[in-house]
Amino acid sequence: MTGAAPINQDILHLFHKLGVPLFEGYGMTETTAGATLNYTNNNRIGSVGKPFEGSGLRIADPNENGEGEIQFNGRHIMDGYYRNPEATADTMTEDGWLKSGDLGRIDSDGFVYVTGRLKEIYVSSAGKNIAPLVIEETMKSVPMVSQCMLIGDNRKYCSALFTLDVGAILRDVHGLDGATEVPKDPAEQLAKLAELGHDLSEYTAVGSPTYAELEASVAELNKKFSNPEQVKKFTVLPRDLSVDHGELTPTLKIRRKQIRENWASEIEAMYADA
Repeated sequence: MTGAAPINQDILHLFHKLGVPLFEGYGMTETTAGATLNYTNNNRIGSVGKPFEGSGLRIADPNENGEGEIQFNGRHIMDGYYRNPEATADTMTEDGWLKSGDLGRIDSDGFVYVTGRLKEIYVSSAGKNIAPLVIEETMKSVPMVSQCMLIGDNRKYCSALFTLDVGAILRDVHGLDGATEVPKDPAEQLAKLAELGHDLSEYTAVGSPTYAELEASVAELNKKFSNPEQVKKFTVLPRDLSVDHGELTPTLKIRRKQIRENWASEIEAMYADA
C-alpha cells in the first residue's frame, strides 16, 4: 500500500506489470489514518480508491467538474484537537464532517480522486481556478525531472520551475548502471558527474540536448490539460530543491512560499514579456 503523498502512476503500472500488487490509499491523522483504499479487484490507478465501509465521504460545494473539498465523517473521525477548540471549530463543519483541506472528486463508480489542496489553488489573472498538484505530478513523470513547481497565481499564464534528477542523467545520458554505479546520495551523484568531467549546468542550460528533451516532454504532457493549465514557459534551476534552503519540508513536500522567495528573479524573468 502507498499513501501520504501522490505516487507517479507509471510506478503503479510498473508494479502491476511485474505482478506485484501496489495499491494507493488516502487518509489523515484525523481520520485515524486510512479512509479510502484501492484493493484487489477494486482498483483504479489514478484514484485513491473507495471509502472504507463505515467511512462517510462527500464532496462539498462541487464545481461544474464535480470538484470540491473532500470531507469525512464516521466513528473513526477525531472528536477534536486536544485543548484547541478554535482549531477544532475551523476543521469540523457544523453538521459534524471533517474538512480535509483537499480538493477532489468522485467518479460514477465511487472511486475518489484527490486533485489538489484548497489552499494551493491558483487563480489566474483571467479568473481561472488552477490546481497545481496534478499538473506538477504529471510533469514529474518525465524521468529526468526531480522536482516541479507550478507558477500561475494571478498570472496571465502558467510557468514552471524544474530541477533535474542527477541520478537519471548518470543512468540515461551516461549509461551508468542504476543499481550498482549510480550513488543514492544526491551530493555523491554530483561528485560522480564531476568525475565524468561534467557539470550540472551543462544540462540545465537553454539549448542543451537535455533542455530540448524536457521541452518536448512538456509540450506533449500539456495536451492533457486545458489551455489555461498548460505550462507555457519553464526554467530549469541550477540545483535541486532542498531542506537546507527551506524549500522542502522534512517529508520532502515543497514549500511554495519559500521557493517563490528563493527564485523570485527566475520566476519574474518568465513573465518579463507578459
